[in-house]
Amino acid sequence: ATPGDAGSIGAPMPGVVVESKISVGDAVEKGAPMLVLSAMKMETIVNAPCAGVVRAVEVAAGDSVEPGDLIVTIDEAGDEEAA
Repeated sequence: ATPGDAGSIGAPMPGVVVESKISVGDAVEKGAPMLVLSAMKMETIVNAPCAGVVRAVEVAAGDSVEPGDLIVTIDEAGDEEAA
């Protein structure tokens, strides 16, 4: 993930991707649930830090991630371009 870029979302913790709730092209609102991660039998929901359009989902269910690994890219200007 790129520090300082709100649309570049990194994994908040090490774990395994349990579920993706989004697809490329989806419009998301700030705070919308995007992925579910599991670590040591605890599930954590990764929420969208900004509103926009999903440009890339870099992980799938079963993938292992480390803190900071790029998991989702959101185009913050995407909803303006679609208007």
